Amino acid sequence: MKKVSVLTVLFLVAFVGAIFSQHNFALNLGYDHMQAHTGFLGVEYRVDHNLQRHTSHGPFTVGIGAYLYGENGKFSPTPEIHLNKTWRHFIINEISVSTKNIKPSVGITFFNLTRLQLGYSFPIQQSDLRGFSVGIHVLIGRSPFYDEIRVF
Repeated sequence: MKKVSVLTVLFLVAFVGAIFSQHNFALNLGYDHMQAHTGFLGVEYRVDHNLQRHTSHGPFTVGIGAYLYGENGKFSPTPEIHLNKTWRHFIINEISVSTKNIKPSVGITFFNLTRLQLGYSFPIQQSDLRGFSVGIHVLIGRSPFYDEIRVF
C-alpha cells in the first residue's frame, strides 16, 4: 500500500506541474538504463529566465520524480530529486539523488526540450540502479520553460 501512495503523490505532482506549465514547469518523461531498464516520471522547474541572451549560460532547473522499474519481480518506484545546469545552451550536467543511488551525468540538450545523458550511478544500498547509465528525457511544457531559438 505504501508504494501505491508514493506513486499517487508523484502522479499528482506531475499533473499539477503540467497544468501550471506556463509558470516555468514542465513534465519530464524519460528512460534510463542503469543495469536495469528504468522509466522516469517527474516535474521540472526552470529557476532562471530567457533574459540572459548575452551570456553562454543556459537554464538552471530543479526536478523531482520517480524511477519506475522492476526489482526482484516486483514493481519498484524510487523517489528522486535532481539539479541540471546547461552550458553554451546545449551541454548539460546533472546530479541526481534518490533513495537508492547518486548519479552524476553529462550530456546534450536540444533547447531544453530533449536531453540525452551519460553518467555513472553509485548505489547507496543494494540495488539494481548501479553502474554506467544512459538516458533520454523529453520535457513537456510551454514556451517560458524552453530556450528561445535565435537564428542570428
